[in-house]
Amino acid sequence: MILSDSEIIKKINEGDTASFRIIVDELKDKALSLTMKILKNREDAEDCLQESFLKLFRSISSGKFEERSKLSTYFYTIVYNTAVDNYKKLKSRRFSIVSIDVEGSSFEEGDDLLRKYYDAKIEKSEFDDKYDLSTESKISESEIKQIISDYINSIPEQYSVILTMFYINDLSHDDIAGILKLPLGTVKNRIFRAKSKLKEIILKKFSEEEILQYV
Repeated sequence: MILSDSEIIKKINEGDTASFRIIVDELKDKALSLTMKILKNREDAEDCLQESFLKLFRSISSGKFEERSKLSTYFYTIVYNTAVDNYKKLKSRRFSIVSIDVEGSSFEEGDDLLRKYYDAKIEKSEFDDKYDLSTESKISESEIKQIISDYINSIPEQYSVILTMFYINDLSHDDIAGILKLPLGTVKNRIFRAKSKLKEIILKKFSEEEILQYV
């Protein structure tokens, strides 16, 4: 039987701490993808994930989590914030989802030079060459997922973190905007631009009808 968030939380608060394993098993792999995206190191990412689950358990058992959002959305907020905090400690520098350093200069989003930089990165031609996309073949879900994963890994964090949340963590545009504290329009724009390029890549091999459910 599949338990709802409320039922799991009720069991945990009644002392059935083993029920927390349901949450861990459901979210650990997807959450690890997000911590890896930010921290770039497996050991650091796994430590961050453990810390995040501990924070979630404490939030549930203390009543801090009031079920105003889905439990998974609340957890991914914890994961993202914990990963960013750990990034700052490990790297001794600020993590920014909004700005990026280009040759020593910082450009805010909307700056023409930054936009050109993003476009150049998101159009990386070497990514296309990694796959034999010259002939059409029957779609494989695992192959599509691998292409999406590799594509996410090939683009700047300003896109990759958002796409990880969208494709892997199954978060909505609104949820992503809330977690990252970005304008909803910014999130939608980045997802749209990245998805457009991703669709272009996959269409070189598969028909549009086959890939609609993925991109």
